[in-house]
Amino acid sequence: MKKLVMLAGTYCLIMSVISCGNKQQGQTQTINNAPAKDTSKAGLLQTVRAVEAKLKTSPTLDAYTANLAISAYLDYAKYYPTDTLSAAFLFNAGGLASSTAQYPRAITLYQNVSSKFPQSRLIPECLLVEGFIYDNNLNDTANARKKYNELVEKYPHDSLAIQAKQAMKFLGKTPDEIGKEFEEQNKTKPKEHKKAKA
Repeated sequence: MKKLVMLAGTYCLIMSVISCGNKQQGQTQTINNAPAKDTSKAGLLQTVRAVEAKLKTSPTLDAYTANLAISAYLDYAKYYPTDTLSAAFLFNAGGLASSTAQYPRAITLYQNVSSKFPQSRLIPECLLVEGFIYDNNLNDTANARKKYNELVEKYPHDSLAIQAKQAMKFLGKTPDEIGKEFEEQNKTKPKEHKKAKA
């Protein structure tokens, strides 16, 4: 009788192990049968366009949708790193990251545009926005000044260089201090008289 109980117990134990193995195998098959991600250029562009459409129809920008778009942009840039669209998508991803208060991530994305696409027309704007983020969101005036200076030095004839110079004048100042400076400037400027029409 003892042998029969032990044999039955062993049989139950073996059946449980086999049953668990079959469940795990079934789960693995389910995961492996998931549709593969379409990494063709057309497939990735379709994903980007779908998420962009969702962004446009949303009344407000939520972090979930922004992160979906960032992921779509990054996927495209990952699979097509030399495509000029990748530079624009990285730039757009940086804007979404900044808009959802992911400031360090935004800076990294803008820096990726500069490092991976050194001839891109977007670099001056990346530098300006990086400086702005450092100054206004991260309270890091040293890095803000560095980015603004880089923009002025590398792209002195770009219209954004003028904005960078203006931004450097106000680094580290409170809005009240900036307002007082404007008031002082307006007091010292000679007033223009308009000619009366005859």
